[in-house]
Amino acid sequence: MAENDGQERTEDATPRRRADARKKGTVAKSVDLTGALVLGALVLVLPWALTHLGTQTMGAIRLALASPPADLGSASMGQYTWRLLSPALLALAAIAGTCLVVGTAANFMQVGFVMSGESMNPTFDKINPLQGFKRLFSARSFVEGLKTIIKSLLFGYIAYDAIASHWGDLMGLAWLTPAASIGVVGGLLHTIAIRIAIAWLVLAGLDYFFQRKQVDKQLKMTKDELRREMKEQEGSPEIKMAMAQRRRKLTKGRLRDRIRDADVVITNPEHYAVAIKYDRSEMHAPMVVAKGVDYLAQKIREEARAQRVAIVPNPPLARALYKRCEVGDFVPRELFQAVAEVLAYVYRTLKGMKAGAGS
Repeated sequence: MAENDGQERTEDATPRRRADARKKGTVAKSVDLTGALVLGALVLVLPWALTHLGTQTMGAIRLALASPPADLGSASMGQYTWRLLSPALLALAAIAGTCLVVGTAANFMQVGFVMSGESMNPTFDKINPLQGFKRLFSARSFVEGLKTIIKSLLFGYIAYDAIASHWGDLMGLAWLTPAASIGVVGGLLHTIAIRIAIAWLVLAGLDYFFQRKQVDKQLKMTKDELRREMKEQEGSPEIKMAMAQRRRKLTKGRLRDRIRDADVVITNPEHYAVAIKYDRSEMHAPMVVAKGVDYLAQKIREEARAQRVAIVPNPPLARALYKRCEVGDFVPRELFQAVAEVLAYVYRTLKGMKAGAGS
């Protein structure tokens, strides 16, 4: 926005801003984390799946060769093909199902359930060559390219190291049976896959942390944006209703405890009652701990008498405090002098009563 030009985004994003960004698809997500978890799951599933696939496929081929189709019609060839392929479907389904389930779960763990069509809406920026050029040479593109280079070098080194350490076994494949050769190569590939999955998972964890930091940085707000959002929320009917309910709960739910802690109750004297507390060591100004009108004002006065809290009639001040303050608010600056005079009067009266009782 134009009014925010030149202002630094120093404020953390509010829950509302994060929710709006989430609706637009702006969430912290690492593609590498999803890929690493899928590879790790496949490392566990593939040995069984490939063994089952090889065994069932060899059995199906033997069966098909032993009983070839009687004719070359479409029905006979279809049945023949099904007998060849059906035993391998379970293994293929296990591999595909693992990729689907783990990939979906990994995305859900990162961003939860997000349905956003805004990121797919066509905009001019998406086809603007200048914007595309900026994205191509942006810091984000540089980081993504650097990650790709690091992964390629790391994974290549892992594969090279594993092959070099098993080079003698690979050179002896010519003297082994086909089944033994497949076992050696399969074991080597499994070792490489495990090491790559572990290394990828570590890199993906760092990438996810980086993505979260990038999203947090992208969603930061200026002070003006924060103030504007607070004003909008204060004007929201839902926010006002929630605040009113909270205030009523505070006022009615613990009235006795609040009056007991009060220093004085300022009254109208009948229609309004406002209880004030002031602790010089902890508060910068007196605080309104309870207030009421008519019936609730009467309850406050009755509770004040029961708790032996001073009651001071001051109609203008009582009405002003009731209209200007809510429970938990500090007394505004323009009323501070009047409240201070009431508190001073109460303290002098209590001090005089104690001195009279002592003599």
